[in-house]
Amino acid sequence: MFTALKQAFDRLSFSRQFMLAIIAVLALGMLVIGTWIGQLIERNAINRTAAISAVYLESMSAAQLQNWPRAGTVDSDTHEDLDRIFVEGPLHREVLRFKLWDVHGRIDYSNDHAQIGHVFPVQGRLAAAFGGTIQAQISNLKEIDNLPELENWNQLLEIYVPIRSADGKVYAVAEFYLSVDKLKRDILAAQQRSWGLVALSTLAVYLLLYSLVRRANNTINEQQRDLHQQLRQLHAVLDENDRMREQLREAGISTTALNEEFLLRIAADLHDGPAQTIAFALMRFDEFAETCHGCISSQGEAPRELDSIQNALQCSLRDVRKISSGLSIPGMTELTLADTAKRAVRDFERQSGQSIKTEIDETLGQAPLAVKITVYRLLQESLTNCRRHAPGGSPQVQVKKIDGHVSLTITDNGAGFDPQSAAIGGRLGLAFMRERVRLLGGVFEIDSAPGRGTCIRARLPLSTEEMIHV
Repeated sequence: MFTALKQAFDRLSFSRQFMLAIIAVLALGMLVIGTWIGQLIERNAINRTAAISAVYLESMSAAQLQNWPRAGTVDSDTHEDLDRIFVEGPLHREVLRFKLWDVHGRIDYSNDHAQIGHVFPVQGRLAAAFGGTIQAQISNLKEIDNLPELENWNQLLEIYVPIRSADGKVYAVAEFYLSVDKLKRDILAAQQRSWGLVALSTLAVYLLLYSLVRRANNTINEQQRDLHQQLRQLHAVLDENDRMREQLREAGISTTALNEEFLLRIAADLHDGPAQTIAFALMRFDEFAETCHGCISSQGEAPRELDSIQNALQCSLRDVRKISSGLSIPGMTELTLADTAKRAVRDFERQSGQSIKTEIDETLGQAPLAVKITVYRLLQESLTNCRRHAPGGSPQVQVKKIDGHVSLTITDNGAGFDPQSAAIGGRLGLAFMRERVRLLGGVFEIDSAPGRGTCIRARLPLSTEEMIHV
């Protein structure tokens, strides 16, 4: 049951939880304060009644008891005088029982004559009264000396009043009992007024807190509505960003493939166009040189000029073919990513005659074509830069798979450079590498400084679905 109540409480709004808690706290506070005030009213009413009664009774009985200490017991004259006051007089309706105690615990007088002469232990409120203080309380008459009273009443207001001699010494205690009916009515009326005042005060505090919490709750609700609206707008913006990123991812993949296709077309055009034209020109030049060899020889310097032209044409043909072969990557579709990385290193070693230390993860299987092209071009451009700017720098290549991504690291121990100066100076190779990686949603870093070599790091997603989240 407690768990069900707790779950129901947790489902409420904060303001309602607060108000329920405030109700519980105020109710508990009202109960504690009301009970305390009620007890205080009861105690004050009893003490006030006891004080008034004690003064009144003491003034009436002082004359009758002034010779009592010397006599030791209540004589017949004093006994008759007390009977006229507490048995026959007007006080017998108010004072239901009157007892006169000596210091030994003996009842020397009682308006119930049967109790005279009985001795009881001096203890409790009787002992406190002999100590000099007035004692009063509503008694249930459970003490042993109250058995005669218990036969007639259930509760009485019991009052002990010290009686002093002229030197201030307490030599007797007057005990009398008053009816509690009127006193209880007065106490109940006062308690009801106090409970009403406490309840009104609690209600006023609750209404004040309720108004404050309600105003705060309205403010919170307005802020929540604003936040929900802003959240919806943010979701719309995020959805738009996701669409834009998806479009960017698709554009990057398409751009990479189109760039490669464009390079293949240029390579084919170079091979089938300028390269064939230069080759044809060389063939015709050889025929022309053989036909005109005799006439050219008589001119002295002409053969050397023809050799220069022939060498220039041959060099141009080699350059065009070299450029054409470098632009194209035949068979890329069938290769795995690991084979693509190996091929890039192998092509560089064949062209440069330089050995590369490699560490390539064999678990790198199939990957999108755009990723394989980017890995090949990154390795190709990085190793070319190493040969060009750090000859003898002993480049090292590391390609491995990390958390659904391919990580490339190309390092050399060459002279190094300042990456910021290189960017300002327009190093296109670095810019192209960075853009290739960025188009696929990857990360590209350059760590270099003059005198401590260069380290190029790139991280690319291995699937097109991951590219949008990188």
